[in-house]
Amino acid sequence: MTLVQAYEAGESSTVSMSPEGLSVHMRIPAERMYMANAVLTLREICDHLCLSPERTNRVVLVLEEALMNSIEHAYNGDGGFIDLQFSIEGPEFVIVVEDFGNGMVHDVDIDSLEASDLLFERGRGLCIMKGISDRAVVQSSSRGTRATMLFQLHN
Repeated sequence: MTLVQAYEAGESSTVSMSPEGLSVHMRIPAERMYMANAVLTLREICDHLCLSPERTNRVVLVLEEALMNSIEHAYNGDGGFIDLQFSIEGPEFVIVVEDFGNGMVHDVDIDSLEASDLLFERGRGLCIMKGISDRAVVQSSSRGTRATMLFQLHN
């Protein structure tokens, strides 16, 4: 079953449910005011999954950090869109945040980030994404950046 809803100014949402799991796709403008829509959707999914409030808050923080990275860095204030994918794949909850902006200036190996990197002026969001999720991968090119965060559902 797939449900598609169109919203204002290019914002859209698709929900797919199958025996394999749940998948929600959203496209939002790369502006802070639209973050609330994504966060509300994610909180509803976390409620559906019966995640604890503490776990939900951690998952939401990771989403907010990934969204802020896209909003602040991808389009240099020129506007654009961010695609979000929330999916349950077996015992894993996967969040994908993808923009189609400039990409990161330099490659960042998220696995090499350390807690001490939190002291730098930039890059704290990547440290938070790595530290809170069970696995995080950030891929970037001149066509945009894709951040994938994975959470085990049965911890």
